[in-house]
Amino acid sequence: MKKILIAAAILVSTSSFASTTTSSNDKGNLKSLLGKVSNVQWKSAANFEKASVVIEEQKVEVFYNQEGDLIGSTRYQDFDKLPKNAIKTITSKYTFPEYNLQECIVFTNGYNESTYYVSMTTETDYLVLAITEYGEVSIFSNTRK
Repeated sequence: MKKILIAAAILVSTSSFASTTTSSNDKGNLKSLLGKVSNVQWKSAANFEKASVVIEEQKVEVFYNQEGDLIGSTRYQDFDKLPKNAIKTITSKYTFPEYNLQECIVFTNGYNESTYYVSMTTETDYLVLAITEYGEVSIFSNTRK
């Protein structure tokens, strides 16, 4: 579980997404919105700041660049809610029991475009697939355990 979130953090830290709104508005609006939700946790890294919160029993993380512009957000996603083309590709190419589904997240950037990330394991590998909104599947990372 932590590995896919680390992959998302790497994506966020290397992304060049920018919001068209002003930086003080983005972060300020989120702070006021999340201020109404309990247990908001803020963390800072070299290239971004992250707000983590549980909304309706689902963990949501929102990322900002150092200027306070919205980069995007992540949340967990049910596998069966992925684009149908992606489900077909994944279930035919990465079959059980060789591949075991670990988790699925969706990253939504500042322009409201989504990319899904599915992590899977084999006996020797940890694989993260990237899936477009149109269901195109590619390997985001593949590491040895």
